[in-house]
Parts: sequence; C-alpha cells; structure tokens
Amino acid sequence: MTHPQSQITTNHATRKSSFGSVFVESPTIVSADQIRLHDPTTEILSNGDLKGKSKAKDLSYLIISGGTGANSIASAFGNSPAFVLPVSDDGGSSSEILRCFGGPSIGDIRSRLIRLIPLVDNPTSKDDIERLAIYNLLAYRFPSSSSEKVVRELWHEIVEGRSDLWDGIGEDKKECIRAFLVHFQTLCLKRAHKRFSFRNFSLGNGFLTGARDLFGSLPSAIFLFKSIAGVNSGVQVIPVINTNQTVTIAAQLLNSTVLVGQCNISHPTTPITQGSSTSTMSTSNVPSAAITPIPAKANIPVNIRNHFRRDSRTFDTPETAFTSPRNTYIETFGQINEGSEGWSKSNPINNNNESGGNLGYRKGEEETPLESKIERVFYINLYGQEIYPEPNSEFIESLNQRDILVYSCGSLWTSIIPCLSLRNLSNHISSSKSLKAKVLLLNSSNDRETPNYNASEYLITIFKMLNHFNQSQLINLNQQYNQSNFNNNEIKISNLISHIVYLEGSKIQIDKEIISNFGIKLIQVSRDVHKFNFDQGQIPLFTPESVEWAMEKVLEDP
Repeated sequence: MTHPQSQITTNHATRKSSFGSVFVESPTIVSADQIRLHDPTTEILSNGDLKGKSKAKDLSYLIISGGTGANSIASAFGNSPAFVLPVSDDGGSSSEILRCFGGPSIGDIRSRLIRLIPLVDNPTSKDDIERLAIYNLLAYRFPSSSSEKVVRELWHEIVEGRSDLWDGIGEDKKECIRAFLVHFQTLCLKRAHKRFSFRNFSLGNGFLTGARDLFGSLPSAIFLFKSIAGVNSGVQVIPVINTNQTVTIAAQLLNSTVLVGQCNISHPTTPITQGSSTSTMSTSNVPSAAITPIPAKANIPVNIRNHFRRDSRTFDTPETAFTSPRNTYIETFGQINEGSEGWSKSNPINNNNESGGNLGYRKGEEETPLESKIERVFYINLYGQEIYPEPNSEFIESLNQRDILVYSCGSLWTSIIPCLSLRNLSNHISSSKSLKAKVLLLNSSNDRETPNYNASEYLITIFKMLNHFNQSQLINLNQQYNQSNFNNNEIKISNLISHIVYLEGSKIQIDKEIISNFGIKLIQVSRDVHKFNFDQGQIPLFTPESVEWAMEKVLEDP
C-alpha cells in the first residue's frame, strides 16, 4: 500500500499536493503582469487602465482584519503594510491546540503570514525555490478525512525530517524549523493524556505554537516565521493583544442571551439534546473525545445559552453538557484551567466524518440565523467575568506612524470588533496625527452575524464598540439618526471613519443620507473596476486591483 505522504510531488516549481491534504491559504504569486499591476509607478483608472504614478502605493497602511477577509487583498497595501489580527478564534485546527495547550489563538496570524510569503511564477533561483518549499511546508494541512493513525504517521515523517515536504529547503533552515516542530511534539508528549489530534492540523500552527512556547512570546514567534519564510522585513503582523494566555470573546444578544467563543457566535455546532443521566453525547465527529454520560439538566437562567463546542473548546472542559451547577454560564462560573491537567482520560476517535464539530469547519458553510441581533461583543477571563484588555503597544505605535487606517471586509462581530473592543482605542485613532484617512471596506453581503444590516449599521457598530468603555460617548440609538446625535460627542463618528468603500452590485443597502449626515464620504467601486460577472449571479468581492483604485480615490478626496 502506498503511503499518502509518498504521493507528494517533488516538483519545486509548484505547490505540493498530498492525498487528502488541504492547502487553505493561496500564495501571492507574482507574475509579470502582476508586477506591472502592482508597480508603485502605475495606477488603475476608472476604466481599468494602468497609467501614471500610484500615490496610494507609496503610503503606509494599517489594516484591521480577520484571518480570512483580507487575505485575498493583502497585496493591495504596498510593500510594508501592518496587519492587526485577533487572537480569539477558537475554531478549525486552532481549537485542538487551545484544548490541549491553551494560549492565544494563532490560526488567523498563521493564515496571514502564509499569505505574505513572496512567491514567483516558475522559480528558478535557489532562494525562490527554497521559499516555495517553505511555503509548501508551513501551509501544509493534514487530511481531516484520514484516520488518526495515518495522520500521526505523516506527522512523524515530517518531524523526523524524512518527509518529501523538506525537499528544496536548505539544511540550515530545515533544522531551524524542525527544532520548533520537535518542541511541539514535546508539548504533545507532556500532555499525552490529552491525545492531541493531528487531523486537519496545520504545520504552520505547530511551528508558531512551538516557537511561542519556547520563547514565551507570540511576537517573537511571528518574527521567526517572517525571517525563515522570507517575508518582507517591513511588513508587520500584529496580534491585537500581546498575551500568552487564552483569549475568549463572548456576545450578548438583544434578547440578553450570551454566546461564548467565536465559533458559538459565528458557526455553532449542532446543539446536543440534554436528557437524563443515562443519555450520552455523540462523539462520532469528535477526534479526541470520550463517551461520557450527561447528567440531568441543571437549573440555568433563561437568558444564558450553553453551546457545546466539542473540538472548539477554548477552555479545558470535560465532555459533559452540565457537570455541576457552576457549568451554567460560559461553561464554568468558577475557575477554568485551560490547557491544564486534571480532566478525565480521553480516547481518540478515528472517524472520517468531520461534520458537527469545528475541527473541520470551513467558513461560510451551513450558517443558521441568530435568534436575535448581537448587541455587543466583549472579552472574558477564565472565570467568565468581563475583562477590559488594552491593545498591543505595537498597534498603538502603528496608529501614530501609518498614513491610512483600513477596517477590512470580513466578519464584523468576530473578526473586526475583537480588534476594536479595547481600552482607549478610540482616543488613539481619533487623535492620531499621522493618519490621513480611516477607510471602511464594506462587505458585499451580510452573514449570520449581521442580518439585514445596512451600511450605517456597520458604522454605528464600529463606533459603539470603539467607545464602549466610555459611556459618555454613546447615545441612545433609538433616536433619529442624524449628525447632531452622533457628532455632539467628544469623539465624532467621522473621527473614527472618514470613508466607506463599497462595490457596485453589493447586496448591502447603502443609506447615503444617514452616512452623509455623519460626515463620512462614500466611494463606489464600479463594475468596470471590480469586473464581476453579474449575469452568473456572482456577489462582487474586493480584489487587490479594486482596493488600489479605491485608495487612489480616497487620496483624491481626503
């Protein structure tokens, strides 16, 4: 029988593929046309032509985004952008790392770092071939449909240096990368009772986790990743909160229901029936779960919603739905020791069905509406209490050094707001002397988190969450939306957002009068620029070209 790993091609000029493997990050391939397109001496005119000098490419950008929404447009922001990313994602392969080891989530950061590795078409030089090989290695994701035994063998081949994925990587960088994968293996052995699952595991996540644990610093791990992968030294990838602890968000709905964890807010797993003490929780989709009896339903407040996160647990919780009265809110009212020892033994479940858990989740699949709109998103500690973290100092420094602040497209409440719901951040944004514009790239359609939102609701949400620590800044949103309501405050909404960029054909209603009253300028990217085919029912999406065009328009009308 041919081993899955042996089927990886050794052609260094292309991305490698493997039986059942998944490359979720697409590289930034630089072709001759793209070099011309992204050259700072060119710009995109309204008819799509390239002409003249691009002033926008000469500016420095600070982009607030999640791990997915801005990946496809990362190349639009010049050679040295700064990306601010949340560390609260508890889904996908990050969920298993959080379950076993705790710490901040690094999935979004890894995704952006992979995207920023500079690749070229048909690499011929040694450096270009090695960079592509490093990309192939760190972007590699283990198959989620294979058994645990198979993927563990793949992991051992890689960590022992026997895998074809190492082909093309120099011995110096190979041993450097391998050292941190070995350290990750050591972490797995120390927590052997956790039975870490390598199904759907991202090697980039393993490398970053090993480096973060060894250095005791996530920024240091990011620096190492950039250095080894050849990412431009001027590019910054900034975790919004600098911490080595698990970071968890919660959402309060308008009906007072509280949802805990990003997965529960954006894509909860199917609720598990709470029955008698003899009922059991299905584990067919849980790679490292034990079949555990569920006690009788506890008395919980009507406004508290317990979701069962299975693979996406941020906290180290047992597999029971309710194990004690303290498991009635945020899975535990008392102390929750994430990533620590002490819970019951677990046996790995080798099952090819990945539905129902967050380990194999693909963003955008099977979204079900929330029962009520989200009122706010906030951070909580391990005791379930709201906390008020301060932004990373690198984030604040960038606000005072960069030319353009961009609120990227993406999931509003779980990707963008966690980067904004921080202490005193609105003051830093509004008082920045360097920022020439603060631009919102408006989504083209709403999702589960933003049902029936119009453009002004995106603005109001950002304004509210930036100012939620300063209640004197907030006003009664039930009042008529007009300029005086929002702009009679110390910080005006136009101090935080100066422009909205939206795509023609967007499904989100643009309420121009309200936005105009806020003192915010609208820029429409026409069909001639974004070139999406509406005859085929496509929803227009931002591209590097359309974003560059929009930034030029922002500079023309500051």
